[in-house]
Amino acid sequence: MDENERITLRLERENLELIDQFLSTNPSYKNRSQLCRDAVQSFIESVTQGGNTVQIRVPRYYLELIDALVADGYFLSREHAIVRCVEEWFDKDRVKEIGEHRKEIGKATGKVMSVSTGERDGVIPP
Repeated sequence: MDENERITLRLERENLELIDQFLSTNPSYKNRSQLCRDAVQSFIESVTQGGNTVQIRVPRYYLELIDALVADGYFLSREHAIVRCVEEWFDKDRVKEIGEHRKEIGKATGKVMSVSTGERDGVIPP
């Protein structure tokens, strides 16, 4: 049995034109079906995991670089690549530096500023 099932979907002409225009400028998507599968999955994830997701716009150059690294097996997915970048940027020393800077600003302005070290139950993420 084929694990893919075929469905019929009716869309307004304007939506089809929008899809086709997108496909013509985004060669990483080969056809309407691939785009619709990704769009449905992304939509469902954003609704069900809303608290854990962030939608960002990545410049095309970086997205193409990420896609090439995923294709080469360096990353598992786009999400994996972006999460790894965030993890490396927010290392323990940088988080500490940011916290100290916020404290200095708070002292200078007389405002109490909350500072999070990223710790959960006394553990700083790797």
